[in-house]
Amino acid sequence: MTSIVPGPLPATARGRRTKSALVQAGRQLFEEHGFSAVGIDAIAHGAGVSHGTFYTWFDSKEALLREIVTGVAEDIFAATSIGTRLPPYAWYARIEAANRSFLRAVTRHSRILRVLDSQADVREDFREQRLEIRESFVRRGMEGLVRMQELGLADPLLPPRATASALGAMVESFAHLWQDPVEGLDEAEAVDVLTRLWAGAIGLAPQAWPGGDRAGTAATEALNE
Repeated sequence: MTSIVPGPLPATARGRRTKSALVQAGRQLFEEHGFSAVGIDAIAHGAGVSHGTFYTWFDSKEALLREIVTGVAEDIFAATSIGTRLPPYAWYARIEAANRSFLRAVTRHSRILRVLDSQADVREDFREQRLEIRESFVRRGMEGLVRMQELGLADPLLPPRATASALGAMVESFAHLWQDPVEGLDEAEAVDVLTRLWAGAIGLAPQAWPGGDRAGTAATEALNE
């Protein structure tokens, strides 16, 4: 996926440990106290290094947050890349697996994603980073939709970019709202709702739904075991 270029790569094991400690300390403090309330001294102290050492790896706490978010985005993208985990023709199962993985990944990273959102609302650089992350997911969604359209399994009249953007926004918004237990859906129910809505929205052909695509149904059951 396209992402903001991370900071300098440590050349030594000690350097890698130091940078990792700064990333971990920064993430924990940002999640617990919010971005604005955290200073570089607190991050350095949390990492067990000096104030000056912080600047060996990052020129500002904004740069640190950008690197943290880049790592999170890459983790979510990788988690939701189904690849060869399911057969390429198991269309419904692949949509379902991607939705499940996305919910789990957003849950895992929900606190730092809220920090990103708080900064994206007031800073252009973080807004651009959030848009860049979304673009990677939209582009992948477009590729999948176009492939299904070419195979006659999805509505050929749907514009790929607008459709992928709309459905991606639906899943992203739902994933954030789902963190609040008032939604009242367990994971299986939430994934089922999202997948039915996604498949219905693209006009997924009857033979590709569970029961019609027996290979896809079997693959879904195997993945859930």
